Amino acid sequence: MLKTNNSASASKDDYPGRAYFIRHGESTSNERNIFAGVLDVDLTAFGRLQARRAGADIKKKGIKFDAVYVSHMRRARQTCEIALAESQALKSPDIPVEIDHRISEKSFGIFAGRNLNLLRLALGYEGFEEMLHSHNEAPPAGEKIAQVYGRAASFYEERIVPHLERGETVLVVCHQYVLEPLALYLSDLPPTAYEHLKLPNGKALSGEELIKFRDKESGGAASVRKQINDLSIMWAILLYAAAFLLGCLVRAISASSVGIPSELFRAIIVACLAASTFYTYLDIDFAASKRKVTSTVKYIVYAWMLVRWVVGLLLIFSGILYQNPGDLYKVMWVLFWMVPPALTSPVLSVLWGGNLYPSAILSRTLSIIAPVALIVTFGLAKQLPINSSSLIFFGVILIVGLAIPGAIAQFWRDKSPVESNHHSKNWKFIGVLAVALMALATGFQFTPSTFLGDLFFSTDATRSLACLQQLAVATLVFILMRVFAVLTSVFTKDKLIKAEARDAYILLVNPNFFLWAALFLGV
Repeated sequence: MLKTNNSASASKDDYPGRAYFIRHGESTSNERNIFAGVLDVDLTAFGRLQARRAGADIKKKGIKFDAVYVSHMRRARQTCEIALAESQALKSPDIPVEIDHRISEKSFGIFAGRNLNLLRLALGYEGFEEMLHSHNEAPPAGEKIAQVYGRAASFYEERIVPHLERGETVLVVCHQYVLEPLALYLSDLPPTAYEHLKLPNGKALSGEELIKFRDKESGGAASVRKQINDLSIMWAILLYAAAFLLGCLVRAISASSVGIPSELFRAIIVACLAASTFYTYLDIDFAASKRKVTSTVKYIVYAWMLVRWVVGLLLIFSGILYQNPGDLYKVMWVLFWMVPPALTSPVLSVLWGGNLYPSAILSRTLSIIAPVALIVTFGLAKQLPINSSSLIFFGVILIVGLAIPGAIAQFWRDKSPVESNHHSKNWKFIGVLAVALMALATGFQFTPSTFLGDLFFSTDATRSLACLQQLAVATLVFILMRVFAVLTSVFTKDKLIKAEARDAYILLVNPNFFLWAALFLGV
């Protein structure tokens, strides 16, 4: 047993040799926010980039290995192979890369392949933490942390220590839930002291660095940040809805006739969307995502959006819908039916167990096409008192709120794959809170100051009726979007995998409220 009671560098002092540890690069399960465990998944393109960066870092430090041990799982073996090829760090080409099953990932039992956020919602935050991150609890048919601690310690003592005693340098490539208990062991702490860390993918850490990382990440501030991050992501949808309703309520109760100044409101929307886009696109590889979107889901989503446009245009141009300026609100809700999916659809995909790739690619494509189509529509529908120049605001949203932060996020991913990924894991809640602030401001801005009076206390029956009609039309549009999306999911049950069907549903029921808001400002 290592004696490291008083120093983070005690492992180096005890033995003349040194061990380095790498958590595998990003896997397909990491990208889609699901538990892998014993599922044998591959690295993503980003994960391979992280592995190459780990190799480059090893080469830069001039490290040479006398022995290499790796988990039997593909994501670990691929990381090891890429890192060694990049670093050329073996002291001899004859040194074998040895597989040891004791450093394979923790088994998550029946939770393997399940979405992390959906499990948190199902189990509750405390229940999830207890079952997944308690030393003596485990998912059904899964492993306890204490069991992983035992096999990791056994591996270290039997395979690594002899090398260290001879003054040799060793590389170990394995998994997060193995390295975390191993960090405890190297710190001479029991499994009861276990805390879940957010170990970076594809970063070579010495034993001393692993201990220091554990000490830093298990501290008070880091623990609070982790909880805020987990809870904000877990309750993101409810948080958005509550923020929007709070904004509506504040405006209605205050009966303020003056909303947020137009320029300030637009600045809030663009800034918040930019923050949300940045943190969303830190986790998305657009170049690789294009190849992962099947033709079937493309045709279904595009066809459904085309149907919505045909229906919307018929209602607008037929004269049935719009007969006088008092009917303009009906046109506005039909336009809500016609706008593209929200740019934040990938966030919902990750939270709701979608496939991620369709929501990212299709929402971006439709968000570019739809505004152009709307400009043409308003050019033809001259009888509508809508200023198509209001779409300039949406152009600003696309450039400043989507294109620029998205490009910065993708550049940082490519330039610093380890640091950018670790930052995203720790600070993703900033993007969630940005959307909540955006929803709060929007709810306040677009709620009529006379809403409660018109609905409940107006002596003018016409005003009350008009308010009820608006609510009825809005409710009908929301219901129809969901009904037809559900029917689409039912009819394509055998054509789409479950995750793709979830993405299709998200794209069809999550319209871009801020494009619609830009149109509203143009009335």
